[in-house]
Amino acid sequence: MNSTRPVDFDDHPLMQQNYILPTPSIEELYHRVRRLVTLRVPGAIIFAYPRYGKTYAIRYLTRFLRCEMPTLVIVSVGCRKSKSHSEDLFFSTLLEAAGHKAPETGTIAKKRRKLLERLTELVDRSKFKFLILFADEAQRMDSIEYEWLRDVHDELERRGIRMITLLFGQPELMHQKSAFREARQTQIVARFMIDEIPFRGVRDIDDLATCLAAYDATVFPEGSEWTYTRFFFPVAFDNGFRLVEQATYIWNAFQNALEAAKADYGLDIPMQYLARTIEIAFIDYAKDDSTEFSFSAKIWESCVAQSNFVSAQEELRLIKNDNLNSLDD
Repeated sequence: MNSTRPVDFDDHPLMQQNYILPTPSIEELYHRVRRLVTLRVPGAIIFAYPRYGKTYAIRYLTRFLRCEMPTLVIVSVGCRKSKSHSEDLFFSTLLEAAGHKAPETGTIAKKRRKLLERLTELVDRSKFKFLILFADEAQRMDSIEYEWLRDVHDELERRGIRMITLLFGQPELMHQKSAFREARQTQIVARFMIDEIPFRGVRDIDDLATCLAAYDATVFPEGSEWTYTRFFFPVAFDNGFRLVEQATYIWNAFQNALEAAKADYGLDIPMQYLARTIEIAFIDYAKDDSTEFSFSAKIWESCVAQSNFVSAQEELRLIKNDNLNSLDD
């Protein structure tokens, strides 16, 4: 077969870290979210620890929801961390996310009105009477911001438009939900936090094999026969090399790294570190492509080390301990 790559090396999505491959956890999440959309559930919490691929999941969900429902209105906003929550900034951020041409101009009242008009305009163009709002890093939101968002939600309802709000964030979101319940702020829970969906990483070797098989099957450019694995190792690929066959080596490399970090919990690989490990391996070893090429266990251990997976475990352990302490309090 032809081993001349169809595009320049640097133009490949893997080199630019601009690609989306399905994982079991994302596929599972998509089916859960699709069910929420079908039932028009007004809000849900989707939570995971840092680096588990929540932002990646939002991109995946957006792409496939739009494939299924091309005219569906989807607004995605990143929540900002701030000591003082500004209503003016809040509505400017939403206006920008909704694609308004002048998100910074006008008083707070005018921005609020412009947002409602913009969202109504977008929904009127679609054949659906609802929209989806993705809020990334939603644990940064304060109760007052939920109240501002509630006003938007309620006004859209009066216009016959359902806003489905999906809050993506860290497990702190669950503590916030409990706090709102204890404070009798049921108006927030009922609109934005009805369902709870944990978002996991790669938890077993079967999950891992599914992820690796995607590199062997996903093509670029679209419509070509150039899978990601073949693009970086065309000679080896044409001689039978497949990334999925490396699953045991890769799983063991992460398991060994977790044990070296003295973690007291089971292996659950965040998608960011798995993807980074594969990227390091593909980029660093593409030059060694040959008919006999294959990765060794030692190579995968080196790639996992370079992904900073071990360093992340210390941060994760602290976060998990903080969450346990919060529950004890």
